[in-house]
Amino acid sequence: MRYILFLCAILVSAPSFAAESYFSSVKLPRGVEVQVPKGWWLLGKDYNRMIQTSVEAAMDLSGIGLDGGEEVNLIAANSMPRTTYAALRIDSTIPPSATPKEIINISKSELRELSSYMEQEFNKLLPLQGNRLLNFYGVHVERISGHPALVTRYRRSGPKGPVIVEINQIYPGGSHELRMNLSYRESEKALWLPVVKKIRATIKIK
Repeated sequence: MRYILFLCAILVSAPSFAAESYFSSVKLPRGVEVQVPKGWWLLGKDYNRMIQTSVEAAMDLSGIGLDGGEEVNLIAANSMPRTTYAALRIDSTIPPSATPKEIINISKSELRELSSYMEQEFNKLLPLQGNRLLNFYGVHVERISGHPALVTRYRRSGPKGPVIVEINQIYPGGSHELRMNLSYRESEKALWLPVVKKIRATIKIK
């Protein structure tokens, strides 16, 4: 009887556990929405406080004014506590560098050429930031939020160990393209890989 009562207690309490979420849905300018861990701190202004105090309602930043430049940052956030490292950054570029059709129809030889070019660029650019390229995993065509995307993955050095980086260039059509950068410290893979996967899976582009 005690065992049955214990099972009943678990079943009754299960919905309350399922209802709790450690992510906040953030609405960004240009029709972009993404889920971000509530504990992460947002770079710039006071958005961090908004993330931490958000419970169930979506954070609506869609009305924030943007600079008139070709590329603007929509959100940049880092993991907490600050002794850990994982990061999200989403930028929007007007006009887009390609159409969705062009990305879908890109050939294998063009992808190889693009991969070679990107590897050379990272070998030149990363040392300017005090890092170096350790491994380059190439450029691939995938779909993110239903839209074609060029996905670049590589491994770089970091002050506290290697960092895994994924750059997602998303082409939703229309007037802009998105670049979503996701990264985490390799030694913290078990902690942050599921989180960055969820962030990637939850981005919505209208």
